[in-house]
Amino acid sequence: MIIILITLDCLRKDHFGNELTPVFNGGLADWASFTNGFSQSQNTLSSHFTMLTSSYLFQHGVYSNFRGKKLPSHSMDKRLKEAGFGTKAVCGVSFLSDLLGNQIGGKDDYFELSGGRIMNAFKRRIRGERRPAEKVVASGLKWLLESPPGEGKFLWMHFFDAHMAYSAPRRFMKKFVPRERSSKSVREQLTDRGWFSPYFKEYGKKVPLDHFPRSYKAAVSYIDHTLGLFFSMLKQFGLFDDALIFLTSDHGECLNGDHDIYCAHKKLFDETINVPFFVKFPGSEFGGRSSDLIVEHTDIAPTAVGYVTGRTPEYMGTDLRELLSGRAAPRKYAFSEHVDNYMRSVRDGDNIFVEIVEGMENKWGMKVEREKLFRRNGDPLADAGLESAMLAEMSSFMSKNASSSEGDDLGRDDKIEEQLRSLGYL
Repeated sequence: MIIILITLDCLRKDHFGNELTPVFNGGLADWASFTNGFSQSQNTLSSHFTMLTSSYLFQHGVYSNFRGKKLPSHSMDKRLKEAGFGTKAVCGVSFLSDLLGNQIGGKDDYFELSGGRIMNAFKRRIRGERRPAEKVVASGLKWLLESPPGEGKFLWMHFFDAHMAYSAPRRFMKKFVPRERSSKSVREQLTDRGWFSPYFKEYGKKVPLDHFPRSYKAAVSYIDHTLGLFFSMLKQFGLFDDALIFLTSDHGECLNGDHDIYCAHKKLFDETINVPFFVKFPGSEFGGRSSDLIVEHTDIAPTAVGYVTGRTPEYMGTDLRELLSGRAAPRKYAFSEHVDNYMRSVRDGDNIFVEIVEGMENKWGMKVEREKLFRRNGDPLADAGLESAMLAEMSSFMSKNASSSEGDDLGRDDKIEEQLRSLGYL
């Protein structure tokens, strides 16, 4: 059996499964789709740690991209190893590979840098390294085909193309990004509007503000094209039908001034927390079914491990097969935390309660919405009294499920900090 986890960095729900992804849409008959799929954080490392361990940030303690942690004994990859699976991670960016991917199946050595050994080490230390979607797919497929026949396989593939600065081959950029100029740089235009975005050298360009949101669309289109090639190859080698495949994003992205944020992911509204969430079960069970049940990243590990072993006692999440078949009670709320432990949110199908954590620093200097309870669709609040109920639910959830922090701290690494600075995380 093959289990594949595909994570698309920064890809928001309303940009996947529509006109930007015609290739994937053409195969939806094989997939169960969830319109209310939610991330537990707007941060890369935190979200992936949640997917692999089925635990929340206040449990696993990964509140930063700077400090890695060892995956605990109940992590998805370790439970599958115990069941005889080979495991491998192929990440689209080097810092995630260094901090997490290398714990799954050994060192991810597929970064192909030009230059000699010393120059490669320098480039990776100073600016990190990105790998385009086609190289991620090529490396993942290579490992699948070279693994011992008959062995169970778990592959995690991470795509970084839709992370700022959004990247795609020229033919995709030409389709979505017109050649237009502006009298002001992007940085100057952001200052005029008071919008927040991390520092990127690309913001010195004198282009319209929609230049980068259009580049984002080009990156999504490129990912769709590449995933189509990957699924076609799986079918060609007879690996697709019996595979269990999860496709989601670690978080979404505010693009053109959503909540006063430009091309970044710093708040806990639906633009960053409501993520694409698709599962292709063996034999295409539940294929073509669209569900509005509330699901979370915490549900990935119990679904995979439950399929193989039938046991998921250590996990916070729910086996999605049990949920779709009606054997498990539906979740009423989804819970998320900001990576800086600055905000928390709880949401149902219609509303979001966002809490600013007392005593925590707004180190990004972001504008913060003054209300606590919001309608997810932007309409006026229908019941302000719901605020106290959702706050009570969040407080009760955290107190009932409090646990000691999972995994040994790997320590802060200066190399990782330099890579993150080059990627706009600082």
